[in-house]
This record gives sequence, structure tokens and C-alpha cells, in this order.
Amino acid sequence: MKRKITLLLFLVVGSIGLALAQKGGGGQRREKIEAMKIGFITQRLNLTPEEAQKFWPVYNRFNDEMEKVRKGNRARAMEDAGDMENMTDAEAEKALNEMIANRSAELEIIKKYTAEFKKVLPAQKVVKLFVAEQAFKRELLKKLKEQRDN
Repeated sequence: MKRKITLLLFLVVGSIGLALAQKGGGGQRREKIEAMKIGFITQRLNLTPEEAQKFWPVYNRFNDEMEKVRKGNRARAMEDAGDMENMTDAEAEKALNEMIANRSAELEIIKKYTAEFKKVLPAQKVVKLFVAEQAFKRELLKKLKEQRDN
């Protein structure tokens, strides 16, 4: 019975994740990746239905905030990439300071949401979350590399 509830909750959460991905206009590939990520994290954290119900809204807010910071980083990096060879020392110094500021912003978000995650999950599962995110990124890169090689 508990397995059925967990599966049902997983499907609901997956549907919500897909709906959010569609709303962002990222396309089918992004939706598929988000669904895979939800499944991967759910499995690695071994969330109970009660934990999942409380966890996913917090995680989605965390993910949204991190994505905003990362989008800003990517945009600036793309602007600077074309001019790296012609950068003055002052421009390079400014770019370095921006990189550090962006990393600091990411760290502040992580600190903020670590406290939020600990309100809905035991600390052990919060650690597992961050480890699972990194593991998912490695798996995703591995699959993308395999697809590219084939």
C-alpha cells in the first residue's frame, strides 16, 4: 500500500514538474530531463509521501532562484567570451569580481534553502539531496556524451 501511495505521489510530482517545465518553454528535451531529475532525487532521498508533499514546493523555489542566478551568469559569460582575448586588465578584474559575486549569490541561496529543507526533511536527507543533484548532473552528462558518440 505504501509503495502504491509513493508511486502515485511520484506521478503527481512528476506531472507538476512537467507542467512547470512546459510553462518555461524549454521544450520536450528539458521536460524529459526535469522528469528524470525528479525521479532520480525522489529515489535517492527515499522520500515518504508526507516528505515529498512538503519537499517539492521548497525544492522548486530553490531551483527557480538558482536558475535565475545561473542564467545571469551564462548571459555575462557569453558576452565576455567573445572579448576574452582583447580584455584589458581592468575588464578582466571586473569579470572576476562578477564571477565571485555570482558564486556568492549561489552560496547564499544554498544556505537559505538548506535551512528551509531542514524544516521538511531530516539533515541526513538534505545532505543526500545535494549529493544526488551532483550525481544526477554526472549521469546526465554521461548520457549526453554517449548520445553524441553514437
